[in-house]
Amino acid sequence: MKKLYLGILVISMSCASAWAQSSMTLYGSIDEGVTFNTNAQGSHTATVGPVAVPDFYGFRGTEDLGNQLSAVFALQNGFKSNTGQGTIAGDAFSQFAWVGLSSPQYGTLTLGRQLDLAADALRVNANGSIQYNFYLFHPANLDNLGITGDSINNSVKYATPNFGGFSATGLYGFDDSSTQPGRVYSADVVYSHGPFRASAVYTSWRNHVINLVTGLGQSSFLRESLAGGALFTAQHQDIAGLSAFYKATDKLQLHGVATQVNLASAADSTRMRTVELGADYSTNFANAVTLGGYLSWLGETRYDEVGLGDTYSLSKRTVVYAQVTYQHADGVGNAAMPLLAAANGPNQTAFRVGVHHFF
Repeated sequence: MKKLYLGILVISMSCASAWAQSSMTLYGSIDEGVTFNTNAQGSHTATVGPVAVPDFYGFRGTEDLGNQLSAVFALQNGFKSNTGQGTIAGDAFSQFAWVGLSSPQYGTLTLGRQLDLAADALRVNANGSIQYNFYLFHPANLDNLGITGDSINNSVKYATPNFGGFSATGLYGFDDSSTQPGRVYSADVVYSHGPFRASAVYTSWRNHVINLVTGLGQSSFLRESLAGGALFTAQHQDIAGLSAFYKATDKLQLHGVATQVNLASAADSTRMRTVELGADYSTNFANAVTLGGYLSWLGETRYDEVGLGDTYSLSKRTVVYAQVTYQHADGVGNAAMPLLAAANGPNQTAFRVGVHHFF
């Protein structure tokens, strides 16, 4: 009997120790503000909603399994703070939902719904992310830098350990007729050391359904009709990208991104090339002035965009900001910033003031 009690005590202590080494974190982001759009199909409009960082909430957890092996999971859902709606109707965790195993020696293997590595590895160096301005992401988000619901279902991802600042990741999404009509694979190489970080990414989608109606403001694309809100199906969407970030001084940060997207429908094909640069200058410990822009060539249209902003940190978690973003379209297309109703002409300007909080 004493041996039985001793065994139960040892097991109980072991379980308590394991639980003590487990953790779960609730986190999120909420952004609100007012945007004045000078050309929304020819009208001036004022709208409220998230722009600085897409609203989200999530859970991350880890459990120590011993021998430097951990179970890990993450669930994250996007929502719109101005309406309370989810970014994708009917999805409880629209951005990602995955579980896996992680080891500092062997790397991390995860399975589930996961971010395209273009969003995961390039976005952190992009103007749209660093400068709290989603309008600075690229036309129709065709290169997937902004998180708008183009996560990869039914996927398996492996990330290597860090070797001298270098790491690599590979992801494969299985074809599933009900949730993901075509296969997806994505790979990246990331380097980070001191004030410098850089990444290279390649992603290949097949039969990817994309909402281009508001993204480009066109009635058809690659000879596919978009009338009545129809979605565009890219039989092929291949994305390649490079990005870099450098903290030049305590006050100045420089960053840039270059991407190429090859697109094909059942009837036609095209490509989009984008080059962007940005700079952030801290005027004091709490305030920063941001300047960024890009040139993007999509088919017969070139998009020129520039944004100027000022962000003031009320705390480590809360920022207030003001920004102006201008886009000019030269060619057959009209100006069309992400998240905004497209213009009916070549020019569109957005004025924005808002507040953002991480929790």
